Amino acid sequence: MKLKALSLAGLAAILCAGPAAAHHSFAIFDQTKVLYLTGTVKEFEWVNPHAWLHLNIADATGKTAMWSFEAGSVAQLAALGWKRDSFPIGDKVEIGYRPMKDGSRGGQFMAVKLSNGQKLCSNRGCGDGSGNILAPF
Repeated sequence: MKLKALSLAGLAAILCAGPAAAHHSFAIFDQTKVLYLTGTVKEFEWVNPHAWLHLNIADATGKTAMWSFEAGSVAQLAALGWKRDSFPIGDKVEIGYRPMKDGSRGGQFMAVKLSNGQKLCSNRGCGDGSGNILAPF
């Protein structure tokens, strides 16, 4: 009987560990910086485990490239007032983000100002948890 209980407990531990192993850290983002860009919404992915905002951003020469910004979970963002249609395609936005450590085009979504002036944040108060406001807009 003890062997059966131990086996069931081991199986439960393995099954519960799967989702935890699938979650990644935010170590790929430079947590010491918040940068700001202006771009046009290409796509908004309202998906779990993390939502994604894809923007077309022009460089100094006017050439555009797609940048991708990772946000929180759908449940977390919905609690902050986000909706599936919060980012209309073609809308011009200003974004505050933590850049990728490898310099690739994208980062961790922190805050955005929509063309209508509304601000959406990835955490309460658009801060970093220490009272610092991340977005200058």
